[in-house]
Amino acid sequence: MLTGYFNYYSTNEENYALMSMQHENAFDAFKKLLQEVRPSQILEVGTAGGGTTLFLREYLNEIGLNETRILSLDVVEQNWTNGLRERDITVDTENVFDYSTNTLIRPNVIVPFIQREGTTIVLCDGGNKISEFITLSPYLKTGDIIMAHDYIDTVENFHENFVDKIWNWREIGDEYISESVIQNNLEPFMQNLFDNVVWVCKIKK
Repeated sequence: MLTGYFNYYSTNEENYALMSMQHENAFDAFKKLLQEVRPSQILEVGTAGGGTTLFLREYLNEIGLNETRILSLDVVEQNWTNGLRERDITVDTENVFDYSTNTLIRPNVIVPFIQREGTTIVLCDGGNKISEFITLSPYLKTGDIIMAHDYIDTVENFHENFVDKIWNWREIGDEYISESVIQNNLEPFMQNLFDNVVWVCKIKK
């Protein structure tokens, strides 16, 4: 039985909840990551329902990282977008990717954000996770983290262990990103934890 694809993240505010399209255990995995890495900034590609974005902001605040900046990218203004902005999240809805060439349309916005002082976490969860991973990996600093959602390492593992059991979506796997991983000196980071919630997690060495 599949679990957790359409769930909601609720704040402490009455009647305020946003959709999060994550495995039900993803928030616990991200808590461990944020506690370990203590990032200075997070770049999220794919705001979608906003629930994951809201969770990140609130948990960062909970562990004393109120100054950590979040830039969330999407291409559509939603009725909850301004609510995220009111909670100290920058939401940019002007397209920044050329998926056909794996390049950035607005590098002057994205590259300086990634390369700010301190550790950056990049979350690829937009319209083309493979292209986002390949496009953004070269801009990472040593110690930065890049992740992508709907990841299962191999097709065989996906069909044997995930379909109709854990997760029915595989949008990125090792065969698509192995060249980028080698070229940009990326290594697995907390991957055993994130395998269970269908995220790839790599650190720049």
